[in-house]
Amino acid sequence: MTTDLYFMLKTKIEENWLWLVMWVIFIIAAIYSRPLIPIDETRYLSVAWEMWHNKNFLVPHINGLPYSHKPPLLFWVIHLFWWIFGVGEWSGRMVAPLFGLVAVFLTKRLAGLLWPSENGISRNVPFVLLGMLIWLIYSSLTMFDTLLTCICLFGLHAVFEASLQKGKLPWLWLSVAIGLGILAKGPVVLVYVLPVVLLAPWWNKGESVSLLRWYGLALGTLVAGIGIALCWAIPAAKAGGAEYGQAILFGQTAGRVVNSFAHGRPFYWYLLLLPLFLFPWFFWLPLWQGVKSFRLDRGSRFCLSILLPAFVLLSCISGKQIHYILPLLPVAALLIARLISNTTRLVRFDKIVVLLIYLIICAVLFVLPFLSMQDGDREVLKTIPIWIGIVPLLCCLFLLSVRPCSMSASLRRMFVSILLLVTFFHLGMSVSLRTIYGSGEIGLSMGEVQDKGGQIAILPGELMDQFQFSGLLTKPLFTFDNWDKLAVWTMTNPNQYCVVFTRSKAYKHLIGPGMARRYDDGWLIFRPAKGFLKSYQAWVANKTD
Repeated sequence: MTTDLYFMLKTKIEENWLWLVMWVIFIIAAIYSRPLIPIDETRYLSVAWEMWHNKNFLVPHINGLPYSHKPPLLFWVIHLFWWIFGVGEWSGRMVAPLFGLVAVFLTKRLAGLLWPSENGISRNVPFVLLGMLIWLIYSSLTMFDTLLTCICLFGLHAVFEASLQKGKLPWLWLSVAIGLGILAKGPVVLVYVLPVVLLAPWWNKGESVSLLRWYGLALGTLVAGIGIALCWAIPAAKAGGAEYGQAILFGQTAGRVVNSFAHGRPFYWYLLLLPLFLFPWFFWLPLWQGVKSFRLDRGSRFCLSILLPAFVLLSCISGKQIHYILPLLPVAALLIARLISNTTRLVRFDKIVVLLIYLIICAVLFVLPFLSMQDGDREVLKTIPIWIGIVPLLCCLFLLSVRPCSMSASLRRMFVSILLLVTFFHLGMSVSLRTIYGSGEIGLSMGEVQDKGGQIAILPGELMDQFQFSGLLTKPLFTFDNWDKLAVWTMTNPNQYCVVFTRSKAYKHLIGPGMARRYDDGWLIFRPAKGFLKSYQAWVANKTD
């Protein structure tokens, strides 16, 4: 027994050590190199902080007002980490990456369920998923999509196990997944989970399953999942007031469905970005060799029953964002790993397209700092180190250095190259990223003012949710969208402070005795209210843009 356990552990370590070590290195580099990226990361940690500070864990708040745009599950998990490790940026920012890690393990396990006789697929799928550029970047950001992906994978496990006729327990777990998914990001979870349930007769054909029983249990599961979410939504609607209740009960359900088909972006937008979503595997020739010998087995039909309907539904919704595709990437990785398993013959030039792309990236990075750009862009380009262009070149040399002895070895070399590329790119761009997005210094100054009992006004008002966490603010900010009204406020509150954002070239006239720093594509200024009117008048007189 002891010997069997030893060999089992040895096998698991051999299978997983490489991608686990590389993932740890990348996550440490990403969090070390990047500040919180506005507007999403800064906003979500600010909401979590305000809930934590006010000890109101039922209704999310931001700047003293109920925050109805997102459900609370991610904020609750961040609170759990803060309860264990203390309030801090690292503990808050590790939540989403850890869910991404769990998603990799769930994808690996799902591969074992779908193709139990082909161990190579489950061994390779972590390298495929973590080797996807979009997954790698977005799973390291503090956003809702990695948490939602993890929950969706949990639900997909339940769906497949339900098809094996293992009683009603998988349906219970599916209802939990639906409920948690709604609490994570609203009813959009159904886009990723429900189609595969409805299409069971196609992917599960040949199995003796009563369709009446299947769809009956599916309906009961859906109702139960919604019921789990309502256990939070109904008390929260009562506590947050009529407007908040309307927003969470209808704005995230019927309202979003009705208003989402306006096609703000074209239907084919996701299709155009498909090579980016699947980079670098889309350009890796063994994948397309596997397509030639592809056959629709049960596991492949299961994956297609998730990918195709969800992709079409997301394409129909006007509010398209790259990270909305994130829950589909593990399923795409499963299908890619399946296709690669059909390919056993190594081709000498299998990486030629990827190598060409790396060389193009190399050339662009070398040329970019010397381009003639104006104002803020020029200042940001100055911070890009020239040596960063060497990184994709080194990745090319790494891919060409040794000819792999097997398809799995070739896959791993591709994986290592993309991890190295993104990791060193983060480290090389650290100064630039902090120059563009770092607002911690001003946030801390705002916190010090509030700790002394001071008040702060901010213009424009849309920035009112960006600094609560960086400054650990304890009181709401006064919001303004009109410069004249802000000037009047500073005259009546000369002992207070204000924060303004401008893209004007004449921003220096607004600084006065305060401080200014780059922020996104403009300048963020924090200063005393006293004397603001005079500075404002000088700014207006000198402003030409």
